[in-house]
Amino acid sequence: MDVSASRRWMAGALVLAAATAGCSSGSSGEDSGKTAITVAGMPPTTAAKTRKQFLDAVAAFEKANPTIKIKPTDTQWDARTFATRLAGGNAETVLTVPLTEPPGLIARRQVADLSAEIKSLPHAGDFDPRALAPATGADGKVYGLPVTEYALGLVYNRALFTKAGLDPDKPPATWDEVRAAAKKIAGTGATGYTQMTVKNTGGWILTAMTYSFGGRMEKQEGDKYVSSLLDGPAEEALRHLSAMRWQDDSMGANQLRTQQDAERDFAAGKIGMLIGTVNSYSRYTTLYSGKPDDFGIAALPQQGAGKATLLGGLVAAVNAKATAAQRAAAVKWIDFYYLKPNYDPSAAEQLAVANAADKLAVGLPTLPFYGTSVAGPVNSAIAKHANIPVSNFAPYVKDTDKLEYVVEPPVAAQDLYGALDTAVQAVLTRKDADPRDELTKAAARVAPLLEKAQ
Repeated sequence: MDVSASRRWMAGALVLAAATAGCSSGSSGEDSGKTAITVAGMPPTTAAKTRKQFLDAVAAFEKANPTIKIKPTDTQWDARTFATRLAGGNAETVLTVPLTEPPGLIARRQVADLSAEIKSLPHAGDFDPRALAPATGADGKVYGLPVTEYALGLVYNRALFTKAGLDPDKPPATWDEVRAAAKKIAGTGATGYTQMTVKNTGGWILTAMTYSFGGRMEKQEGDKYVSSLLDGPAEEALRHLSAMRWQDDSMGANQLRTQQDAERDFAAGKIGMLIGTVNSYSRYTTLYSGKPDDFGIAALPQQGAGKATLLGGLVAAVNAKATAAQRAAAVKWIDFYYLKPNYDPSAAEQLAVANAADKLAVGLPTLPFYGTSVAGPVNSAIAKHANIPVSNFAPYVKDTDKLEYVVEPPVAAQDLYGALDTAVQAVLTRKDADPRDELTKAAARVAPLLEKAQ
């Protein structure tokens, strides 16, 4: 869900390395003797600066790889049209898709096995297995490489914590502690905790909560996925929210919030806690003028058997129709554009300097694509140019790495989220709404959608 802000570094990747090269023409013709590949994700003409940076990177890549021709397109991911474009042979060679998509693409044999090509990449043996897991098939083969990855956590207002007598350096680690903290914050006149509930965010956040209660939203039966909404943890999570809303009165009066609504009020100091991402900080400061020192983030609270957080982001895959030469060229491009700033300290520092000059947040913690021996020097290079209150992110860094990263539901995730929006809204707006009944309705609504999607 929250990938737009995390895409900024991609558009600026290798800015300085590309500065001396001219823009790619992006023409549709193929130079004689060259391997031509189409690449999705070029920023639109309305984003002139980032579009030029993308084209500069294309030109730099072609200069370094004279036998490869890149044909960029400004096609962005769209769930409504992607399947049709792919089935019709109109999709690009290099595809960037949400982490919800690889299981289905792999099962339908629509993306290529990249295992052999990946072995030749720099630091191929240093990948963090969790970074490759979303695009790794049941056969153990790797069908994609990470572009961006984020793990949900607990975003909180440090000033409100202090006002409520809570220690901002020791945020809640369990949902019981969230409930207790929310009651204290509500005593100051602010909303203790808020839940996004509309435009599929209700289902998205309830899914993350369910993971943290030890459950999942879908399970495999035979060769198909079915709903697991009634297995227990989702109901526990929803009952926890119901208790905070109706017994504690710590969630305020407005229960129909979009992500933008929640983040705006949070930045204004009206909300103590919500579930979000590290990249929430960028919107908090730039869009909503929040005070940097008041922003805090911790790992997603856990409860009972829970030891997991929801992993989101994008993966770069290669169209299964690509030739062997195109497949090799595509992996070279993915490495050059998406991976290099994650293993090359010089490239990472150049990007950090460019971002700092553009007054963008530098130093936000990221989920590493590589092990500590590779990620450590990269993080050190970036840290020299950090312009954020680094210590405010320490609770997130300290505990998120201990959790299992679980991707969004693998089949019809957005349909599932939409069905769950209604359940979450019902429980938070009607005191007599029973969580089990509302989940039963959601499960019935989503069952045919899951069946249709497989």
